Amino acid sequence: MNHHDQPTACIRVALFAGMAELAGRRTLELPWKGGTVADVVMAVQTACPAIGPLVDRSAVAVGASYASPTDVVQAGDDVAIIPPVSGG
Repeated sequence: MNHHDQPTACIRVALFAGMAELAGRRTLELPWKGGTVADVVMAVQTACPAIGPLVDRSAVAVGASYASPTDVVQAGDDVAIIPPVSGG
């Protein structure tokens, strides 16, 4: 058995509003070896540079809760990038 038999762990990142339009999709599946919310943000920016500047100003939720940059994200977690709401 070699390492190719092991499925790659990944996380699913949901994108909303203008961010989904810029990315051309509503979810990103990213390979994930573990890390923090800040690592997720960098991975999203690498996978989809068009939304990079918007991601920097966005909130991140893991599961049903807002997360801080140092919170740990596990493979299989549902992550959402929530863009800043205009107006208000």
